[in-house]
Amino acid sequence: MVAVIRGIRSALAGRGGLLGAVHGDRALLGGRLYIGSVLWALVHLSLGVLLWALGAYFHRDGAVPGVLLATVAAMSALMLLRRTAPGAALAAGTAVLVVDAAFGPSSGVYLAYGDLLYAACVWGRRRSALGALTGTAVGGAAVLAVGAWAYAAGSLIGGALGLLQVVGLYVMVFAMPVVTGWSVREHRGRADLERERAEERVRMAELDRARAVAEERTRVARELHDVIANHMSAVAVQSTAALSRTTPDPDLTRRVLEVVRDNSVQGLEEMRRMIGVLRAGERPAEERVTPRVDEADLLVRTAREAGMRVEVREHGEPRPLAPQVDAAAYRILQESLTNAQRYAAPRRVEIGLAYPPDGRAGTLVVTVENPLPDGGAAEPDPMGAGMGLVGMRERAVLLGGGFTAGPSADGRVWRVRAELPCALLEPSGGSAQGAASDGAEAHGGTEAGR
Repeated sequence: MVAVIRGIRSALAGRGGLLGAVHGDRALLGGRLYIGSVLWALVHLSLGVLLWALGAYFHRDGAVPGVLLATVAAMSALMLLRRTAPGAALAAGTAVLVVDAAFGPSSGVYLAYGDLLYAACVWGRRRSALGALTGTAVGGAAVLAVGAWAYAAGSLIGGALGLLQVVGLYVMVFAMPVVTGWSVREHRGRADLERERAEERVRMAELDRARAVAEERTRVARELHDVIANHMSAVAVQSTAALSRTTPDPDLTRRVLEVVRDNSVQGLEEMRRMIGVLRAGERPAEERVTPRVDEADLLVRTAREAGMRVEVREHGEPRPLAPQVDAAAYRILQESLTNAQRYAAPRRVEIGLAYPPDGRAGTLVVTVENPLPDGGAAEPDPMGAGMGLVGMRERAVLLGGGFTAGPSADGRVWRVRAELPCALLEPSGGSAQGAASDGAEAHGGTEAGR
């Protein structure tokens, strides 16, 4: 009966039709009471008074019926605490139930007590829920034992049918609310766990998105550095050389302006292609917008137009390379030539490209050497960002290769050497980062100026 009433209550409350119940059992009076608990207590009080008025209680000789009405009111009042203090409400309700049984008992008190059992199992602490379950189990065993003894003694009214009725009444009033409450409690526990897992997945997705954004920003910054530094450095070097002359030279001025124009147009074109790919949403790892190693003659020509003596030596037969290897090799050459234009004295640079045998996995070795001034490595260029060698090392290490850069033993030559595997390996975050950090520590002093 309690379960039926509870089901009707849930259905009506879900529709907002239970005595004007509002959606969402909101707390009131600072959270000490709930609107739903107040309304549900009023329902039980009305039902208990009605059952008392109809005489739905056991008439005990010498007992005052008004006491049973007081127990109904007390049990209904305890239902106000079914959400905020279900364990205490159940303990006090048990005392009220004992008093009611001594003077009656009455039906309304038992109905309300079943709801307190349910509330303790659903909203109470685990100790309260276990206490309700244990007490109900012990009480059920006691009822069954006493009923069986009375049936065996022949003193049970109704015989076996009376025993089944007593057991069924106990199950309906006491056991069903406890079992239902535990079921709801476990369901809510699983729902909370799934909610926490979903929130954790959302947080992990946000972290992955933030990491992807950070990686993309790093890549874009590296690409912008590679594109701008080379061409703008050539423009700055040529402009400075032209401005430093004291006598006008129309032919030299024309050549300088041609170099400035070519580098500006090439830089803008590469930036336009890179931005176009970013807007199209292509995978950044493909890097199809960057030139390839076999197009390095453009870099060599630009350096020569800027007044550099450039020698290129190739070893082995040029072969098609993976896009990542091709792009990394080109960018390393580009950045090395940019640094050579700033620091080489005399203005000379030697480039070496060693290809692996065709048809076999191997390593593409890129070397760039330029002489240093007599005083050793030059001071840092204020126009430089200090990220050139860092970017070159990152490109090589992420491909599973190696990178070194620094002056020779005699301090006369600056040498850059990159080893890029032609059979790409999966980048390993830990080893790559470790190698990068080791290289940064080993060459930190010289990288600052490059």
